[in-house]
Amino acid sequence: MGWNPNAPKTFRDPTAVRTFRIPNRPGKDQDLLIHITEPDLKAQGLSLETWAASSVQARLIQRLGVSQMNFPSNISDDNTSTIPILELGAGTGMVGVSAALKWQQPTVLTDLGPIVPGLAANISLNKANLSETQMFCGALDWSQPSKLAFYPESDPNPFSGATKAHLVLAADTIYSDEHPPLLAATILHWLGRDPAARLIMCLPLRACYLEELRDLWRLLEEGGLESIETGQEMADESTFDDECLCEWSVWRWKNPERRD
Repeated sequence: MGWNPNAPKTFRDPTAVRTFRIPNRPGKDQDLLIHITEPDLKAQGLSLETWAASSVQARLIQRLGVSQMNFPSNISDDNTSTIPILELGAGTGMVGVSAALKWQQPTVLTDLGPIVPGLAANISLNKANLSETQMFCGALDWSQPSKLAFYPESDPNPFSGATKAHLVLAADTIYSDEHPPLLAATILHWLGRDPAARLIMCLPLRACYLEELRDLWRLLEEGGLESIETGQEMADESTFDDECLCEWSVWRWKNPERRD
């Protein structure tokens, strides 16, 4: 989601472009540069900004082995009912851009409607690095998880009828006690039942939302998911005013064969 209503109010030029340097995957000499603009957009009273958890998750994605996600070979060809990579509460989209660059798979960035034009701008900013990788964005309200509205509506989109995603991403997505059930329901709706399907989350360990974070874990486990890898990592404290200690986790279905 990339929003923090409790952060210190600092001046920010909404027209500026910030460049984040992400350590690239093993075997690559140069760091990955992701360009982000943060226009003055708000949704549900929350302002758009890039926060620490997005940086941590973008770095984590680059460290993961290419084979760890095990994308089906036909996922971007004839099987357009499944989105290869879907980011929920994408905010400025840094996590989704990192994933698209890493796995070279079509990626869809989603957030509430007022935020989506900012996602479109950041897709455009990074287009030169995306090569032939397709990136799309759209509005997705977690209270209606099945209703994904692509932006702009006039553009042709091969995933307009998609109902599932192979990889679901979520970073910094809890800001109230309403968010865990809404986010869990959206994840459980979208994550494909393939044994190789994965959820990757990264959440800052803010003291005021630790209970909600644990509620989210409980709801995901009750919904049939299990965490297979987890860890904690600090973001660069000189870059972010936010809580920089973040917890990341990778999830899969416990019994995918029973959910086809």
